[in-house]
Amino acid sequence: MSCSAGFGLSGRLAVGTECRRSPRRPRGPSLDIVHVMSLDSGKPEAPPSERWNGRFSITITLATAISLLVLVSVGSVLGVGVWLAGKNTLALMGQNANQGIANGVERLEQHLRPAEDQARFIARRIEKGEIDPGDRAAFGRLLTGALAGVRQIEAVSYFDERLVALTAARRAGDNIEVYEADLSRDAQVRGHRPMLADDPQWAAPVWRDEHKKTFFNLVHPVRLDGRPIGAVVAIVSIRELSAFVRRVGKTDPGTRFILYGRDRVLAHPTMARGYPGLSVANPLPRLAGFRDPVLAAMWDVEERFDLLVELAQGTNGHGVRVGGEDYVFMYRRLHGYGPKPLMVGAYFRVADIAAEMRRMVVSIVVGIAALLLAIVAAVILGRRIARPIVRFSAAAGQVRDLNIGEIGDLPGSVFRELDQQSKSFNAMLRALRWFELYIPRKVVERLVKRGDIDDTISSAREITVMFTDIAGFSSVAENLSAPDVAALVNRHFEIVAGCIEAEDGTVDKFIGDSVMAFWGAPDAQPDAAERACRAALAIADGVRAENIRRRSAGEAPLGIRIGIHSGSATVGNIGAPGRINYTIIGDAVNVGQRLEQLGKTLYPEGSEAAILVSGATIAKLGPEFRPEPAGKHPVKGRSGEIEVFKLGG
Repeated sequence: MSCSAGFGLSGRLAVGTECRRSPRRPRGPSLDIVHVMSLDSGKPEAPPSERWNGRFSITITLATAISLLVLVSVGSVLGVGVWLAGKNTLALMGQNANQGIANGVERLEQHLRPAEDQARFIARRIEKGEIDPGDRAAFGRLLTGALAGVRQIEAVSYFDERLVALTAARRAGDNIEVYEADLSRDAQVRGHRPMLADDPQWAAPVWRDEHKKTFFNLVHPVRLDGRPIGAVVAIVSIRELSAFVRRVGKTDPGTRFILYGRDRVLAHPTMARGYPGLSVANPLPRLAGFRDPVLAAMWDVEERFDLLVELAQGTNGHGVRVGGEDYVFMYRRLHGYGPKPLMVGAYFRVADIAAEMRRMVVSIVVGIAALLLAIVAAVILGRRIARPIVRFSAAAGQVRDLNIGEIGDLPGSVFRELDQQSKSFNAMLRALRWFELYIPRKVVERLVKRGDIDDTISSAREITVMFTDIAGFSSVAENLSAPDVAALVNRHFEIVAGCIEAEDGTVDKFIGDSVMAFWGAPDAQPDAAERACRAALAIADGVRAENIRRRSAGEAPLGIRIGIHSGSATVGNIGAPGRINYTIIGDAVNVGQRLEQLGKTLYPEGSEAAILVSGATIAKLGPEFRPEPAGKHPVKGRSGEIEVFKLGG
């Protein structure tokens, strides 16, 4: 338990300490006087005429009603136009799809053809004897020149019969490096034996560990007098091929791709910078589980649907539903680029295709715009009309929860009835704000929550009462002005009341510089004595902390006397018909007040905190408290003596 001034009692300033406990609903300012209203404990079943009360939101109802009127009137005019536009959209979709796929195939062939041309050119020069591969310097210049003019080729190699390769390869920037390597022991190269091919052909993609890349190779055999003497290999990087696909598709509404067969991805925009998990065994990523979930679902049978558009011969297509959206796949098989056919294609989101290709007539465009504007205007109008009502409802809910301090004044309205409602509510709110200063909110809140009027009828209850008083207050206050005295008392009460409420106690009243509080009502608290003693110790800590501040400011320190007693008391409504307090009276209250006064004699003058607790209270405490016996003492107005203990910590 730590004590501080985080509780702004009656709107006064905090003083540097705060009593903390487990989180609960924030409490507003509370003082001493309670006016108890009559509470009905029963909740009878609502009559049939009221069973629908409060079911509908006025904001939604107004906005929906106005929007429906606009929708019916304008929407009927748009229906025919949209239907006609839809038919045009399907026709244009088929035409554009056919053109797009044909263009994609043509551009891919153009991209790969230079690799074929350069490999054929070098092979022909060797076969005609125009260049000798044994002249490494001259042959290296030929390879460099062939590579420099074709950006899509990453390397050009010549393999002789011994599988010794002379290679010209691109390096960082635009540099080209020529080097020789003996690959006769390379399992991948030995398995393919490129010079043994009958005709120029594209080989299956291969992964090279030394480069951490997958390559797509064009192999052109070199023959002399009908005998294979070597092979020219034009090497295309899959990354470069994917970068090409990404560049080509930048202006398209869809996503382009190239499949190797049906189940491997050869090129895709996401592979332009590489793809994780590739290896010699898996040089290309599998379609299933590919990073692009739409492409990965291309052959999903369950979510597949046929297209309504007519496609050109050789072009195939179908639709797939992925993640709640429809996508259209268009693709064409391309043979001659390896053991498996390539599938050059693209997919489009149906919504994007429609938005891209739709050519609405002017009347439909204007009609849709008018419909949208009218619906938006209807929503704004409905919310504008309902906003004051919603604010009023929210503010009324705050009043119900007794959060008066958190409610702001309601703004006015252009509508006469709503403006009058706001003015009336604001006037009531100003009265409640004053009323709240004189009501212990905790008591009212608990009684309202329980909804039982019996809780307000006077009855005997087992309670623990606390009295506090500022020691030597008269001598301190006589040299202060009236505003300074009020500030001193308010600051002190903030500490005391804050620590009491932190232990779920009820501040009953302020009597001059004294405070009366109790535990055990209106809710039963089996640990009321322990709560009261913890609050007393916290108050003592708070007073000590405040005295440190006062001394540093050149002000005289204050002391506090606290008396605590447990016993039976009358709890409930006490007072005249026009002025009622929810309070406690009885012998237990008197003993608590007398114990506080007894602190004058049992503690030395100048003590910062004098806490006296009766034996009845000590008997209810746990072992964590360390009371000090102070003997038996008589108390005014009561026969005999009571056992008294000092409490410190």
